Formats: sequence, C-alpha cells, structure tokens
Amino acid sequence: MKKTIKNSLRILGCLLIFISCDDYLDIQPEDKYLEETVFESEASVQNVINGIYIDLAKKSTYGGHLTMSTVDVLAQRYSEPTDNFRYYDLAQYNYGQSGVLDTFDDIWTNMYIRILNINKIIENLDVNIANIPSERLNVLKGEMFGLRAMLHFDLLRLFGPVYSVNSSDESIPYYNMATTDIQSLLPASEVIDMVLNDLNTSVDLLANDPVRTYGKIAVSEGDDNGNSATGFDGTSFYRFRNLRFNYFSAKALEARVHLYAGNAPEASSAAKAVIDEGLQWFEWVNPDDVISAGTNADRIFSSEVIFALQNVELYDRHDDYFDASINDNNILVTSEARLNEIFEGNLNDYRFAPNWKVPTNAAKTYKTFFKFQDVADSDLTFRYMQPLIRMSEMHYIVAETEADITIATEYLNAVREHRGLPSLDATLIDMPTELLKEYKREFYGEGQLFYYYKRNNMSAIEDGSDTSGQIAMDDTKYVLPLPESETAYRQD
Repeated sequence: MKKTIKNSLRILGCLLIFISCDDYLDIQPEDKYLEETVFESEASVQNVINGIYIDLAKKSTYGGHLTMSTVDVLAQRYSEPTDNFRYYDLAQYNYGQSGVLDTFDDIWTNMYIRILNINKIIENLDVNIANIPSERLNVLKGEMFGLRAMLHFDLLRLFGPVYSVNSSDESIPYYNMATTDIQSLLPASEVIDMVLNDLNTSVDLLANDPVRTYGKIAVSEGDDNGNSATGFDGTSFYRFRNLRFNYFSAKALEARVHLYAGNAPEASSAAKAVIDEGLQWFEWVNPDDVISAGTNADRIFSSEVIFALQNVELYDRHDDYFDASINDNNILVTSEARLNEIFEGNLNDYRFAPNWKVPTNAAKTYKTFFKFQDVADSDLTFRYMQPLIRMSEMHYIVAETEADITIATEYLNAVREHRGLPSLDATLIDMPTELLKEYKREFYGEGQLFYYYKRNNMSAIEDGSDTSGQIAMDDTKYVLPLPESETAYRQD
C-alpha cells in the first residue's frame, strides 16, 4: 500500500488526483491544479473538498463496498447458496480466496488514499494562504477532521479485533499527517482514542455550523446588497449541510464510536444531544412521501438522514447489485422466508413493502430490493442521496444505553411509530432482541448490521443463504485480514 500512497502523494503535490469531472452541489471541480494554486482561493479550496466527497461515493468505499455490497454480504443480508454465485466466497468467509482479498485490498487502499488527501487539505487549511474568514475556515476544517475520524473508525470496525473482548490487540495505523512514512499498527483502544480526539476537534470547529441555525438547506441568501448576516454568503457550498459532514454528523458519530467502545454514558449523552437539538431539522419522514408517492417514493427517509453523500452513480450501483434484469447468480437478494422473518410479515412497516416487491416487468418471480432505485422526478432533493448516518440510529443508541427500561422503550417506540409499527410495552420486551430486529430492518443497503454483530460479539447469526439456520461466528470471520499489500511491506 505504501507504494500506492507514495505515488498518490507525489501526484497530489502538483496535480490534485482526487478532483473529478462529476458535479457535487453545483460546483464543477477542475481536473488539475498546481497545489499552490488550488489552495490560494476559497473557491478552489471548495473544489478540492468537493473532490473528497465525490471520491467517498465511489464503489471502492461508501458507494458500494461499505454500504450496499461487501459489508452487507458479510452480515448475511443476501442469499449466496452455491459457489457459482457472485459473492459466495465472501458470504462463506473464505478470506483466502483471491477475489475476496482483492476486495479487501480495494477498500483498504482507497480508504487510506482518501485519508491522505484529507490530511493534505487539513495541512493547507492550517496555513490558510487563501485567507478564508475564520467562521468558514472552521466549517471546512471541521468537516475534514470529522471525515478523517469516520474513515479510520470504519477501517477499525472491519480490520480491527472484536473490541469488546480484545481492545488491546493490534489493529490499524492512524494517519494524522500527509506522509508516506509507514505508521505503526496501533492497539484498537488507541485508535478509538485518536478517532474521538479528531471528533472532539470536529465538534469544536463546527460549533457555529449553519446547520444549527438554518437546518440542512436554508442558509440565509443575504440582502439585496450581497451582505449576509450569517457570514456564509448564502452560497450552495454552505447549504445542503446533510450532504456534508456537519455538526450533527460529528455528534452522531461520537455516539456511534462511544457505543462501539463500550462507553455507554458517553454514547447516550451524545445521541441525546443530536436528538434534542437536531430533530427540529432532521424530522421524521412523512408516510405519504413513502407509501403514496408512487415512482417518487422517498424510500431512504431522506428527511431523517443526518449525513449522506451525493452519489451520482447511486442508481448505476442499484442496477449492478439489485436490478431485476440481473441473472439469479449475480443479483443481491434476500429470500422471501428471511424477509418475512425479519419484518415479521408486517406490510405496514414502511421499510418492507416499498423496498421489497416482485418486479412488474416479470423479470423475477421473487421480491427484489428497490430502496436505491431511481425516482421519476429528477428535481427531488433526495435524488442521489446515499445515507450514512440517520436519526433513527441515535434513538437506538439511547434505547440500548438508557438504564431505565421505560425511557429506553420510549426512544425505541419513537422509531417504531414512524415506521408504521405499534408501540411495545416496556414490561414485556427484551431490549437486545428488539434492537437486533430494528438494525436488520432499518439499515438494509447501508452497511451497519455487520458492525452490530461484531460489536456484540454474537456467536451465531442467521444464514442468509438458507431459509433457516445460523452460521457460527468468531474472530476468524469478524476480523478481516490486512491486505497483502500492507503486510508484505511491513515484513520488508
């Protein structure tokens, strides 16, 4: 991997490799810039940062492997019953197979290249030759520190040990500077500390994020003379804050990290902070927008999404993974028996019927996945949104960490109420059982279920390739092997 990163850094020093021709929030990045030119104006800095978000939405990271495909296959989301199926080796945890190893290398290498690019931006923002006003500079830096934390954390969740039992085990390197010098593999607990340190920095820098005052879209456009009371000039770059790593993203990720690390009080506090302040902006989905909207159904519950990427390839990925035209051996699909088990046959659940249905073109006789199918109206604000963090997860975190079962159940029921399900009686439920059900239903195609299993060190999970039965789980399946490109260099 070092050779790849070194080449990337050398190129980055004169030609910024991460800028693409794709559009991200109405700003068109240029293909190439000399580094000193790129960072000498606020507009060009914005272009560079757009490139980071565009690259994060690629198939190699959050536009595929870490959401809809690889990580969900590891969670037994889909049926891969025989060795002629597309993801059979991955679903069987045959980590020694070349195709599986190539996938892991793709994730590892691309995530660290993104981290390298983020570090280069942070270093240049520290110098601030563009003379960006402090209130806007803090937003830009806050986003980058938050993204650096998120990428390292997800690498830890995949390649690190089962944290609840082996937190002191060697895990991954943490890169907090733009360097090609190989960094040590750190104990998982040290990585968590560094993630939380970056998140604390992000939260502080984003304290005056316009999302806290104006919500996810409506930043003041200024008066007729071009003045802006907010100091953000009303440009598109500082709007649509749910499509950038914002203040609430940082607090929500803080809750997620603390939960993973077993810090229940801190996880609960951070999650409640997001709910208490953020629910006014990230409101519950309107059922009519899901059930009655036809070809414009908001199947991702976009109003609740705290942080998403604008993935212009989202519907291509849907066609690659889930479209009914794909042959039976390549399509990602869950058996109807498993679907009925997961959703308990309840068609009133907004996450079931709109997302899973038999295609009308008769290409398949079984239900296929429609969550990320394109919508008819190209002007809808949620078009191309790839959800990464959502408000419902904050409720689940409080439900899991709240000592008072009555209060915990209230948070769980808040989600159920907005999914078309009846409330549960706190005196009659087993909270871990109900939370597991919710993670299975809520995060299809978003890559969170495998992490739930690993965090709880579950000894067995449902076999996605069978209509019943389970697969035994242990460290050999939960801990992905470091790619050979990484281990080979460390042996030199």
